[in-house]
Amino acid sequence: MGGVSPPLVAIFGSSAPPPDETERARRLGRELAEAGFGVLNGGYGGTMEASAAGAREAGGHTVGVTCRTFTFRSGANPHIREVVEAESLTARIETLLTRASAYVALPGGNGTLAELSLAWEHVRRHLLPGPPRPIVAWEEPWRHVLGAFAEGSRLESGTDGIVWVRSVDEAVAEIRRRLG
Repeated sequence: MGGVSPPLVAIFGSSAPPPDETERARRLGRELAEAGFGVLNGGYGGTMEASAAGAREAGGHTVGVTCRTFTFRSGANPHIREVVEAESLTARIETLLTRASAYVALPGGNGTLAELSLAWEHVRRHLLPGPPRPIVAWEEPWRHVLGAFAEGSRLESGTDGIVWVRSVDEAVAEIRRRLG
């Protein structure tokens, strides 16, 4: 990497995914690294570990943002090259949002929804410095979940800021297209 870190793509996803989602996360990490991006995630298990493993297999840079208050976790997974320890869950998400040049939301649970929602709000309201950061989200389940929310809350822009994808190839192509 020559001392200069590549642009980081934050990957949000489940800490306890089924095997097919684990493989999808691994492939996503590998293909992002092959495209010249680093992988940034929460640093623990599940899709976080799988995406970091894929990135490392391709020689990519990996950053894991762990959380000091997560005493039920034992530390970053072994595929994380750079560990950032946040003081709280809020600080952890803020670090993920500010360090990433783009965001990808795989299927997940409450934590993934919180990360995706905050990324969406920050991008929608232009709360992050620099150029707009793309949000790429798996159509299933997020289009239905966020679409229902946007419609129910009558958001002026709906989900216009989110690119919906169905595959790793689509996700990586969108990141490449938007980050150049």
